[in-house]
Amino acid sequence: MRKFIVTFLPASLLLAFLAFILATCGGGGGGGGSSTPAATLTGLSVDGPSSVREYGTGTYTATASWSDNSTTAVTPTWSVNSQAATISTSGVLSCLPIDNDQAVTVTATYASGGVTETATRNVALTNIATIPFTAQMLSGKVFFDENIIPGGGYDSSLSILNADFSFEQYSNESPPYMSDYVTGTWSIDAPGNLIVNISGQGTVTVMLISDSATEMQVLIDDGTATPSTATLEKTVPVDNSILAGNYTDDNGDTWIFNPNGTGSTTGAGGFTFTWSVDSGILKVVFNSGYHGWMYARASSQSDATSYTILRWAFVEITPQGGFYDFYGGMELTRR
Repeated sequence: MRKFIVTFLPASLLLAFLAFILATCGGGGGGGGSSTPAATLTGLSVDGPSSVREYGTGTYTATASWSDNSTTAVTPTWSVNSQAATISTSGVLSCLPIDNDQAVTVTATYASGGVTETATRNVALTNIATIPFTAQMLSGKVFFDENIIPGGGYDSSLSILNADFSFEQYSNESPPYMSDYVTGTWSIDAPGNLIVNISGQGTVTVMLISDSATEMQVLIDDGTATPSTATLEKTVPVDNSILAGNYTDDNGDTWIFNPNGTGSTTGAGGFTFTWSVDSGILKVVFNSGYHGWMYARASSQSDATSYTILRWAFVEITPQGGFYDFYGGMELTRR
């Protein structure tokens, strides 16, 4: 009988033998397995607005190109070649006060793997030309301003420039649900800017940018923060001869204005009221004792016999005459 001779190797020698075989045969991996070289930076581009208005901002972004034909958004080092503007580390360009239009260059610089790329973008800074106010534009006038706050929220204000040069402003901000009422005086300076002195708060300068039948575009400078632009919607006298009728408001509530000066609303659980028009202001006295003053906005729509849409700024006053609340804009659509 043929004998089989079996040789047993120690475990350590067996592992060494297997490692030798794998190394000799290329590890069984088919050719040695070389790694792919990392992509290198080949270019950079800048995107963003081609113009920024005085006191305005523009946001710029940078995109890197790579040797494998891919692109990625990157955070470069930003700079701008003029003292008329600044740019933040996140790429937000701010235009400072300027007397005339200017051209500046925004530069982005980015480095990776020993390679540095630079990209530029030409930006036009545009001066805001202002228009002188006249007393006729402002005296006895009421303006409404409302804004949607980024990230959620809302603020609004009603500014009253009385003919005796006294000033009143009702405002509301939500959130937080907070109302305010301030008083002061107003005047027009030599260049034609509106100067508002608010009691206990300081002076605000308002410059007129554009004027239309329904609104004014203004630049507001309170002396502390960067001046900001705002849209002031004009108000107009309420015409009581075309007001009577049934309406639905933004919240789906019904408002009924009877021709005899009485009315009702389903809002806030339901109220009855009497109404009248005094110096163009729609005044409503609710059965709860509260008074509502409605200043019609210039964007209201009407035909010869009725309001089709009545937009108002609504100020509610307590029975004692003090400021109670301010609800911002409301729109009534005729049913």
